[in-house]
Amino acid sequence: MTSTAAEAVGFYGYLLSTPFGFVGHICSIITFSSQTLRSTSTGLVFMTLTLSDMLYLFISIRDFVSVTLNLPSIRSEHLCRFREFASNFAAFTSSWLLVLISIDRLICTHFPYRTAKICTRKVAGCSIVAVSICSAAFTSHVLQPAVSYANPSSNWCGPPAFPSTDYSIFYYNTWTILRLMILYIVPSCFMIVCLVSVHLKIHRRPTIIVPSVRRERVQRQMLILMISTVIWFCVSTLPYSVYQIFYLKFGDVSVLPIEIFVFYNALNMNYCYNFYIHCLTSQLFRQNFIQKLKQLYLWLKRKTRRQVANQIYPMITNIQPTI
Repeated sequence: MTSTAAEAVGFYGYLLSTPFGFVGHICSIITFSSQTLRSTSTGLVFMTLTLSDMLYLFISIRDFVSVTLNLPSIRSEHLCRFREFASNFAAFTSSWLLVLISIDRLICTHFPYRTAKICTRKVAGCSIVAVSICSAAFTSHVLQPAVSYANPSSNWCGPPAFPSTDYSIFYYNTWTILRLMILYIVPSCFMIVCLVSVHLKIHRRPTIIVPSVRRERVQRQMLILMISTVIWFCVSTLPYSVYQIFYLKFGDVSVLPIEIFVFYNALNMNYCYNFYIHCLTSQLFRQNFIQKLKQLYLWLKRKTRRQVANQIYPMITNIQPTI
């Protein structure tokens, strides 16, 4: 009964998160491509964060098919290593891109007169490249031949536990906990510190001094996006991280299977619902999204008219006059 309920939670939780996640990410890309948002350093990082979350969701489809639905899938050791690397790379990149966004907003709040020099798209681009390189280097060890299907009857990817090797000991005893710490715990601590610091600074100085009213509005709205995203990240990832660390450290943790699926679904939602959180919390984000939809509608309308005109006018010109 418990197993059936847990599987139902996993199945419907995935269906209620991942499809909406892909739709939301496409809408986020459309919104952040607007001139107002893409002109800021934070907007560029948010755009990259959306692409990283999409990569994570693509990789999770295979886990849903093979683990939750118990359907057969392609068993390739090379694909196993690549999937493990891509999943970890996307998760690490997403977490530390949120740290970059928090630091960017922290600088804008504490040093408003230096924002134009420090918080630029060039600096943001270099920071994104640095985070991507560090993420790839940190997770590249799973690409070695020692990583394969740990159990012939299982779809789980990792080094065989028996016979034990130096790498398998590192993977099961050190990497699993280190991964959770670097992936969720440490970024959450950084974000919370930045969030508290920004809140205290704004509370002491109610207005953020910026060169223009328009720039002030954009900076405030980007700050709101950062706050909502950080809170959602902590709420959705920390329960899963704490459970996993306690389980790996002590082994005996009295948690029901249905609770495990709830933790996992909450973790998966971290990579799905950012667009909807942004729409709920930021007026500027909603306005830019609606504006881009209107532009897209007008573009499709003009394109349809041209196609109709190209189909009608050639027919008229091809009619030969009768004598």
